[in-house]
Amino acid sequence: MSGFSVRRRLRAATAAAVLLSVSSATTAVTAPAQAQVTDPVTRMAGPGSPLDGMFLTYVGCDSMDAPASAPTTRINRGPDVAPIGRRSFGLVPSGAGTASGPSLSFLSLGALEAGVDVHAASGTTGASYLWVTTPDIAPGQVWRGRAALDVTPGTWQHVETATVRHEWVLVDVPSGQTLAEESATPAEFVAAHGDGPGLLVTGFGCDGQAFNLDAVRGNDRTWDFEGMALETAILPSATRLASGDELSIAGSVTDVGGRVTGDPLVLQSRAPGASEWTDVSPLTYSGPDGASWATIKVTETQELRWLRPESEYADEGASEPVLVSVAP
Repeated sequence: MSGFSVRRRLRAATAAAVLLSVSSATTAVTAPAQAQVTDPVTRMAGPGSPLDGMFLTYVGCDSMDAPASAPTTRINRGPDVAPIGRRSFGLVPSGAGTASGPSLSFLSLGALEAGVDVHAASGTTGASYLWVTTPDIAPGQVWRGRAALDVTPGTWQHVETATVRHEWVLVDVPSGQTLAEESATPAEFVAAHGDGPGLLVTGFGCDGQAFNLDAVRGNDRTWDFEGMALETAILPSATRLASGDELSIAGSVTDVGGRVTGDPLVLQSRAPGASEWTDVSPLTYSGPDGASWATIKVTETQELRWLRPESEYADEGASEPVLVSVAP
């Protein structure tokens, strides 16, 4: 899955936060419950974009401007019981040194409640970044905060980055000069400097370990990663045949962009008006053209469809049925 070219958008959002006007500390994480979600939920099947209100991006682990490389991504079931729904978003870093995760812009650091649930089979380390403009700084200046994150192996854990102690530096953006440094939680920071808008990035995989994300929360919203929307099509070689004729049936699966995905299919049949479907082919894999094919001998009028079994990245689905009529 693609979408991590949005790192350019992250840089643009950071610049916008500036116009609106490092050492590390480690945080503990807590185990999440599969719990009631009262905020509006946005279902996502990919990294997203700023239009979604939240998107996944990647930055350097030591600083936003440090070298970073895009991870490999996937949607999969679980692992274990996903915090919300049935699936989560998996990321496999291309190497150590890159933090990948959700990015959120906000209008009030004081009101920011932001977190994400993380699962890493081998554990993983990460980093939280905050960029904020406050009433007590001059135009062209911005506060940058960084905190180290640590997720223990093998269970879903909730990381509430909005409450983590960050190491802050006040930066003059045109010159890059550091003007001040301090250590504070977001609440302590707001009490000292006043409230303001900004940007939050929470990333993991700094040690190169694979991990999964789900239940991203912030700005009174929740983002849940679930399966892709797929469409299954069926195309018989004929719809009227004589008894005993052979019928060839093609099937294909496409995503919302029309890309053929090549998902395996099972051909099913039923008598017209019946409620139950019967398998008439084993799981049929697609050929080089991305289509599945089956050939059957027809002896009676029937409805046919292709069934797409549930996969890691999509729910079960089926094509519209087609009626194949058999003459006496």
